[in-house]
Amino acid sequence: MLTVLDFEFNQAFDFGGQQGRTDPRCRFEIIQIGAVTVDEEYHITKEYEQLIKPRIYPRIHPYVEKITGLTTSVFKNQPHFEEVYPEFREFIGNDEVLGVWGSSDIKALFRNLSFYNMTGEGLIIKYTDIQAMATKALQYKNGVIGLKNAVDACNLEIDRPFHNALDDAWYTAKVLEKINPEKLKLKLFNSARITAFAEKQVVVKNRRSKSNRTRKKDR
Repeated sequence: MLTVLDFEFNQAFDFGGQQGRTDPRCRFEIIQIGAVTVDEEYHITKEYEQLIKPRIYPRIHPYVEKITGLTTSVFKNQPHFEEVYPEFREFIGNDEVLGVWGSSDIKALFRNLSFYNMTGEGLIIKYTDIQAMATKALQYKNGVIGLKNAVDACNLEIDRPFHNALDDAWYTAKVLEKINPEKLKLKLFNSARITAFAEKQVVVKNRRSKSNRTRKKDR
């Protein structure tokens, strides 16, 4: 019925006096996929987890390492995104809807797909924002509720670490089971918009680079 997913990401950072270079096409690179499928009553039926060896930002950001416990060496023998995503699609199977904690994971997924030219023509996906549903169901007043706060509010046992893609997906599914919505509010996400946005950023960046070179010549 539904696949609940979560990602962990890496990004550029300054290292050894060298400025980290952010690729505008993909600012956040997926380094771990975690997912669970749930049935009609939101009970977890199966799990999926896979580390992904980063290509865009091969050195793990210190903050990412701190909160996830994942070091650069952990990824040495892990497969790349192009190998992992087809396998992940097999896990999803015929599930038409993805469940996420906020929309940022969906956006990041398509940016990663776009970077590797894996989006196809105008790929559209259905998803449901479990964070938004939990914020409303739990009557959270301070903006949108965080995952740990939602877990606490639902009186769920904390027996897994946070900031692990599989465990966060598991907690998200457990929150969904607890709030037990009668209907899922579905949204559509069009990958073509992300691709166009990334291409626009690259064009702007190239124009700035040319402008800077011109200024140097004028001096």
